[in-house]
Amino acid sequence: MPLDLEPGDVYAGTIRIVRVIGVGSFARVYEVEVPGHDHRLALKLTREPVTAGDQAQRALREITILRTLTNPHVVRTFDCGLRPDGHIYLLMDLLQGSSLDVWHDFDAPLHPAQAVTIVHQACLGLAEAHAMGIVHRDVKPENVFVETDGQIKMLDFGLARSFDGTPVVGVNASDAHLVVGTPHYSQPEQLKTRVLTPASDVYSLAMILYELLSARAPFFTDRSLGQVKYDLRNEPAQWLRAHANAPVVPLDRQPGCEALPDALVRGIARALDKDPSRRPPNAGALANILGLVLHRDMGIPVAATLRVLHPDATLDDRLFLPGSYRIGSGARCEIKLRDDRVPGIHAVLEWSGVPNRPHLRPLGDDQTVRVNDHPIDRPVELGENDEFSVGLTRLAVVI
Repeated sequence: MPLDLEPGDVYAGTIRIVRVIGVGSFARVYEVEVPGHDHRLALKLTREPVTAGDQAQRALREITILRTLTNPHVVRTFDCGLRPDGHIYLLMDLLQGSSLDVWHDFDAPLHPAQAVTIVHQACLGLAEAHAMGIVHRDVKPENVFVETDGQIKMLDFGLARSFDGTPVVGVNASDAHLVVGTPHYSQPEQLKTRVLTPASDVYSLAMILYELLSARAPFFTDRSLGQVKYDLRNEPAQWLRAHANAPVVPLDRQPGCEALPDALVRGIARALDKDPSRRPPNAGALANILGLVLHRDMGIPVAATLRVLHPDATLDDRLFLPGSYRIGSGARCEIKLRDDRVPGIHAVLEWSGVPNRPHLRPLGDDQTVRVNDHPIDRPVELGENDEFSVGLTRLAVVI
C-alpha cells in the first residue's frame, strides 16, 4: 500500500504533517512540524516501502550526496535514513518560492542580469558536487528553485552518479544505456559516448541560460520556445537529435539578444559545444565566466579581494568573484601558487557571494591546508578575520 499522508497525520511518532507540497511517482514531499526545530521543515518520503534495488539505490544516493554538501545553493538536509517500515525519508529546509519553470514564463526573455545571476547561483550550487566527483544528470528548470528573496537552490539529486566511479554514490554514469534526465535538457553525448561528466551538467545549465535570455531554443530560429516545446511535446527523440546534430544558433543572432556582452555570448557558445572536452569542464568554471560577466560587463558589484602572500614575501591583491577555485601549483588550478612543494590541487575555495562567507575545502589530510595556522581535514567557513594557508602561501578573502 502506498503511504500517502494527509494534513494532521503524525509520522514516526513525532513528525506532524501540515500540508502536501509535491507528489511524484516515487516520493511525496510534505511541510511538517518537528520537535526541536523552531521552524517548519520539508519531509521527502518514499511512497512505497523500498524493496527494489534500483529504488533503494536512487533514494540512498540522494541521501548520501545531500548529507555531504555544504553550499548555500543546495537545499540543506537535517536528518535522513531508512525507517523500520521500509520507507526512506529526508528532512530538509522548507523552501519558500517556486521552481524556475513556474517562477518565469519562458515565452518571454528575462532581464539579462537577472538571468545570468540565476544560472550563476545554480552553477555555484553544483560546483561543490562536481568537485566531489558527482554529476547531477537532471539539470532543468524544475530542479532550479527560486526562493522569495531571489536565492537559488538546486534540487533533486536522485539521478546523480559518480562520474569517476566512486561507489558510495552508485555506479558510474557511463553504465546507463537509456536516456538519463529530460530530453529537452539532455546532452549530445547521450546519443554518442553515453559518458556523462560535470561538463554534461554545464551543457544543461547553458541551455537554461540561453532560453532565459532569448525565449528561444538554441537550435531553432523560426519558432518561439513555447511553440517548439509544443511541437515536440511527444517527440523526445527529436530533442535528442537536435542536441546531437543541429548547429547552435549564436545567441546574439536571436531577436533581442544583439546587444548582449560578447563574453557572455562566447561563454554560452562554449558551454553548448557538442564536444564535452571543449566546454567549461565543470559548474565552477562556468560560474567563474558568468561572475566575470556580472562584474565587468553588467556592473553588478559581486567581487571581493583575494590577498595572497607568496613564500618570497611578495603580496598580490586579486579580484575575487563568486565561484569555485582550485588551489595549488597544478596546471588546472585557478589560484596558482608559486610553491612547487605543493604540486597538484590541494584545496578548493568556494564563495557564493555576499552575504555568504567563503568555504575552504581541503582535498587531503597531509596538514598542508590550514586556517589561522591550524590544520583542517574538512570543509570550514572562513570568518571575517580568518586567513588560511596552503603550503607556505598565506591567503585571505577581504569582502
